[in-house]
Amino acid sequence: MKIAGIIAEYNPFHKGHQYQIEYTRQRLGADYVIVAMSGDYVQRGTPALLPKHIRTEMVLKCGADLVLELPVSVSTASAELFAKGGVNLFENLGVVDLLCFGSESGSVSGLKALASFLTKEPYEYRCALKKYLSQGKSFPSARALAVQEYCQTVSDDSLEHAEELLLSPNNILGIEYCKALLQLKSSIEPCTLKREGAGYHDTSLFNQNPSASAIRKHFLSSENNLKDMRDALPKEVFPLLLKAFEENSFVTEEDLSLLLHYRLLEEQDFSLFLDVPPDLSRRICNTRNKYQSFSQFVSLLKTKELTQTRIQRALLHILLQVKETPENIPFARVLGFRKESAQLLKEIKKRSSIPLVTKISDAAKFLAEPDKKLLYETVFASNVYESILCQKTGKPFHHEFEKQLVII
Repeated sequence: MKIAGIIAEYNPFHKGHQYQIEYTRQRLGADYVIVAMSGDYVQRGTPALLPKHIRTEMVLKCGADLVLELPVSVSTASAELFAKGGVNLFENLGVVDLLCFGSESGSVSGLKALASFLTKEPYEYRCALKKYLSQGKSFPSARALAVQEYCQTVSDDSLEHAEELLLSPNNILGIEYCKALLQLKSSIEPCTLKREGAGYHDTSLFNQNPSASAIRKHFLSSENNLKDMRDALPKEVFPLLLKAFEENSFVTEEDLSLLLHYRLLEEQDFSLFLDVPPDLSRRICNTRNKYQSFSQFVSLLKTKELTQTRIQRALLHILLQVKETPENIPFARVLGFRKESAQLLKEIKKRSSIPLVTKISDAAKFLAEPDKKLLYETVFASNVYESILCQKTGKPFHHEFEKQLVII
């Protein structure tokens, strides 16, 4: 039995994601595909467009066997901590043989070489990185420049095209996956497929295989006809997306505006929260009287040192009271599975070093206190998301404890 893992957000699920699952089965020979998916919030520091249970249904209908939820402190973390959390979850399951991810390069060897280099962090590289950071460069830019400078002074063929790799978002995430596998001394084999079609940040719906960014933009534009998206999405996904649109059952960062403003008025020291350094905390305190909305405040806080995504993550962590990411993910929260994948669940229960959580209300019976705290942090975040959905749709509130597994 060969089991593959995919770490993803599916915000929302599109044809490129479907192709990845098919590739994992057909080209890599996986018998089962497990997805570790972000819940109701994603790495760019915003709510997921659609609720996690809707996205889980999309994933299962398009070929995955089991969907697990990443804790909110992992799903909204930096690329490094996001990758580390996902890899740690798969490692703890004890059954995953392959980790499949998309990349702009399409070759895992260069990503692995760069991951090894960044894990070791030679002295010359660290000095160059410190220099560029002190010049006010953002961390991604400073890291790429530092690697380039190192390669100019030290002959290392394994780092060919390193700077180019570090400037592409899916490559960066792939490097972080490989780093996490190295640091855990994991036997899971990293495998990558080349990202085809539109680029990660491309917002045109009419390119081949449009990106999630393009789909979100089209979905949220009142000027567009949603039926234009039919050909851009798997046939199993489009009806679910259309229903969410018709019912107003989706969430954006602007829907968080009032809640975030309350948190900003309530708190005094924002550096207690994840991704909020002291200088950003002071900047928030000094400018919060100018607050109008989530996105407006992000623009107000943005500097050349801090990217928009970093600030969004910081504000989301303040809102959700997220202070740290776990060193270890001590449970696997199940969002859904396919009925014919019962053998996979049996194998996990036999080999996993962590419990499968299928019913949160029962988790208190077998989780240790710190582990329950991590679980309930995500429960709280999802209840916030649910409360916004209810306000928008007029539907009754369903506590996270009441949510049913998605079974296909």
